[in-house]
Amino acid sequence: MILGNPAHGGSTVARYEGRVVFVRHGLPGERVIALVTEDRGGSYCFADAVQILEASPDRVNPVCPISGPGGAGCCDLSHASLPAQQRIGAAVVAEQLRRLGGIDRPVEVELLPGGEPDGTRWRTRVRLAVDRVGNPGFRRHHSHDVETDLACPQIEARAYVGLTDRVWQPGAELQVVLDADGERHVVEIAPPHVSRTGRRSPGRRGASARRAAASAPRVEKVMEGSGRPVQRVGTREWRLSATGFWQAHRGAASTYSRVVGEWADASAGATAWDLYG
Repeated sequence: MILGNPAHGGSTVARYEGRVVFVRHGLPGERVIALVTEDRGGSYCFADAVQILEASPDRVNPVCPISGPGGAGCCDLSHASLPAQQRIGAAVVAEQLRRLGGIDRPVEVELLPGGEPDGTRWRTRVRLAVDRVGNPGFRRHHSHDVETDLACPQIEARAYVGLTDRVWQPGAELQVVLDADGERHVVEIAPPHVSRTGRRSPGRRGASARRAAASAPRVEKVMEGSGRPVQRVGTREWRLSATGFWQAHRGAASTYSRVVGEWADASAGATAWDLYG
């Protein structure tokens, strides 16, 4: 099939026998052989590009070695050049603005400060899954299976040091944070509660129970660091729970602060409220 326009989540839109196919691991204009990965019937399905017959000039050797077909769900556009990634991101945002908001305007995606020139090592925090035998790793795309090769380049390699030297609680998650002072914090989050029988209940009631279990409070154990990483924006400093919310990109919070201040036309000493709901 021939791949068309980009879609959210690193996919491209293709058509086959009258149906829409959202294809991951391909680029616009490529001719590929795709393997269907999810098909619930209806007008569309999902697939992976497993063989590239005619490659785009924007295709490069994947920067992330674990995110290819069947791999981790981390780096959706690892196989695209950095300029192509920026163009694809801009096209997706522009299309959403047009389709959902009725806003027709050009969009430009810029690199934020804080990462490497090749678009890697920008992340300050990552949540890893722990498999059935206690190995940490990344969940595979749309799966509970775990890829235990800790090679995703979104975060500095030192975030992973020593994590494979011990056995973690099966089914747990690890929150790993590199804070503004360079300290690493590792928190083990206990597995979500399961039914007494251990069985997976079918239907809507079972789905509701699983969602409730996933959102219920879980025991957290600080394994390294204080568990309260230091974060800074300008002259302000925060000490937040490692499992709480903070922007994942090293330069995001400072950039948002600057942009909001500029858009609010705030002078020195002024107060601007960023209301989010």
